[in-house]
Amino acid sequence: MIVVFYFKMKKIPVYIYLFIISFLCVACPYESVIPIDTPQVPIDKNLIGVWKEAGHTDEPNNYDIRKFDDFTYLITENTYRKQEHTLEQKKFKGHISMIANTPFLNIKMVKDSANLTVSDNYFLYRLDIQKDKLKLLPLSQYIREQFTNPIDLQAFIQKYQHLSFFYAEESEYVKVND
Repeated sequence: MIVVFYFKMKKIPVYIYLFIISFLCVACPYESVIPIDTPQVPIDKNLIGVWKEAGHTDEPNNYDIRKFDDFTYLITENTYRKQEHTLEQKKFKGHISMIANTPFLNIKMVKDSANLTVSDNYFLYRLDIQKDKLKLLPLSQYIREQFTNPIDLQAFIQKYQHLSFFYAEESEYVKVND
């Protein structure tokens, strides 16, 4: 009742408030000071290429995934800024870890001249890899536990990985070229 009264007093459409609330509620992925493990899973050639968000393949934004070494990917996030007519690039290194036969992606932003103030933390995602489709499920930001060794982190993920609330909103991507 108070919320409705507030909305009426301000004479701002309710949908604007709903948009702001939904924007604030969007979850960021869990950040970890350590990866799930060291890079040990060989590169999956199905991941190499340019990926765009499903349903938005006409947009210039994409992720370009390349081989960095036998176990590590170099991921370039390309974001086109329409207002400035510029392309913003962020670079990440990532590797896959397996927990109970489920692949997880560990990514960390690369520090370079364009990204000097980046986090040293890892972002963790569950992967569903198909030939030309990729689904990413970020671990939820609401996870409060912090880990100092990979064994404890792996045990935690294995224990809760089958629960839907363990993840934030899924993103789906399609490969547009190799």
